[in-house]
Amino acid sequence: MRKVTAEEWLAEGVRLYGDDKMKWRFKCPSCGYVASVQDWKDAGAKEGQIAFSCVGRNTGSTKELGDKTGGPCNYAGGGLFRLNPVEVDDGQHKHSMFEFAEHAEVPAADVPKPEDAAA
Repeated sequence: MRKVTAEEWLAEGVRLYGDDKMKWRFKCPSCGYVASVQDWKDAGAKEGQIAFSCVGRNTGSTKELGDKTGGPCNYAGGGLFRLNPVEVDDGQHKHSMFEFAEHAEVPAADVPKPEDAAA
């Protein structure tokens, strides 16, 4: 599991997608489906479901854990199988999250540090 601070996670999101968080994209660790924050909102997801459970849980998907045949699945991040690969520590709580969709394409050395974002 990749562990980051909230500041590091936010800086990475801005670097990958810009300031509009509705355009940030995450990849479900179960089915591989990529959804934006706007996709979750459009599906009626609550804030705590975004990048925590697959968007398919809000669209009525019946695809189960690990089904990579296309389209979102019904994976829930808080279920029996906890596959979420990122832990975001905000200083008070640790949040289990999906990975950014494009994270794997970015060398770790290129991810800005919090002090770089403030400059």
